[in-house]
Amino acid sequence: MHLHKDDLFIDLGNSAIKWRFKDEYFSSALKYFNSNTLPKARKIWVSSVGDKTPLSTLTNVTFVTSKAKFGSFISAYKEPETLGVDRWLAMVAGVHKYPDQNLLVIDAGSALTFDVVLADGKHQGGLIMPGLGVLRAGFDQFTTDSVELKAENLADNTKEAWSFGTSKMFTNAINGQINTYQSMYKDLVVILTGGDAKNIKPLIEGKTHVHQNLVLDGLIVYSGII
Repeated sequence: MHLHKDDLFIDLGNSAIKWRFKDEYFSSALKYFNSNTLPKARKIWVSSVGDKTPLSTLTNVTFVTSKAKFGSFISAYKEPETLGVDRWLAMVAGVHKYPDQNLLVIDAGSALTFDVVLADGKHQGGLIMPGLGVLRAGFDQFTTDSVELKAENLADNTKEAWSFGTSKMFTNAINGQINTYQSMYKDLVVILTGGDAKNIKPLIEGKTHVHQNLVLDGLIVYSGII
């Protein structure tokens, strides 16, 4: 795989933007982002799941789209282009990092997604759930911007009751799905990515691999093969 040192890779999400340039990673909340802060690049590769307006001033940009097949990876979707490109790229990167292994790719960002890919590269499908931020904003009177996760079982005040309760709901959902998929697929490699990945890992049962910037890694794989 050839990686051009002057290429820029951008992961444009719903609430944050990440980019990689010359082996360094950067990130910003979208509300504070200005495209003028991006480095000058030979070519720009972008994963975008939402509004592309923040990047409207850029030139020589390739917006990557999901495809039915890429290398050994084969999408399970009947309409492959409708699979979120962030999920698609995360799986492409997962297959590249862990070839010939059964994979569970969990992306914990604005949404919480699960995707299973078998050792032969065949995607089995996935699930989408509310991300931690969305979950905690579910009731106006309890809304919090905190992304902290706690393993506590009981609280003696409303604020912590909501924080602990949503932590339990979120981590139990993840652990439950991991257990389900491990019972279905042998020797499953569990990969965590997304903004909440590092916070989640200590509360996950069993072995997991954290790759914080898996979507950007997928862009690099994509750019090196086409």
